[in-house]
Amino acid sequence: MARLILLYLSFLIAFSNANAQMGGGRGGQRPQIPNVEEETLIFQPPADWSRFGNSSEEKTETYAFPEGQEPASWEEAIHYERYVGTQGITQSRQVFELRTEGDRSHCVDQNVTLIKQEPENGYSMIEWTDSCTSADASVMQTLNKIILGNERLYSISKAWKFAPEENDMGIWLNYMNQVYVCDPNTGVNDCRPLNPPPGRRRRR
Repeated sequence: MARLILLYLSFLIAFSNANAQMGGGRGGQRPQIPNVEEETLIFQPPADWSRFGNSSEEKTETYAFPEGQEPASWEEAIHYERYVGTQGITQSRQVFELRTEGDRSHCVDQNVTLIKQEPENGYSMIEWTDSCTSADASVMQTLNKIILGNERLYSISKAWKFAPEENDMGIWLNYMNQVYVCDPNTGVNDCRPLNPPPGRRRRR
């Protein structure tokens, strides 16, 4: 249970420096297949976002922030986590239930929407949004994706400290479709190129 609680608490702490290698497809060049040798989270933050990462015995993680924002002061962030092992999780839905239940304890108003729950590239996967209003009227909205690999557990979250516009949410839903886990050794979890990540739409 302690490990499961850490899955929830970690969302607000740091970001996954997962060994992602990928090729870009700009200027008419053909996108390159990521050159990885083992099970890997494949992702690419927007080019103008800064990365801050750390690692522990349990996981590696990376936060990415738009230009001009940093860990001490941010309005938008992307959080990638790669856990050592699967942390006792057998289905990605377990993490969804843990995190949404954890939010419920400190939200005066919570709205959770399950987007999809289906195998992705051969792995158990779940994706959802969670909007939380705290007692001080502050808002936190997250778009979350959990992938349970054969070797590790992966978490990707996009967070806003405001309510994003519908079009902005659509852009990041498409981005989540581009983030995936692959393993060139299994024959069933093939790697594929990614589209360029979205640019940041500035708030008006």
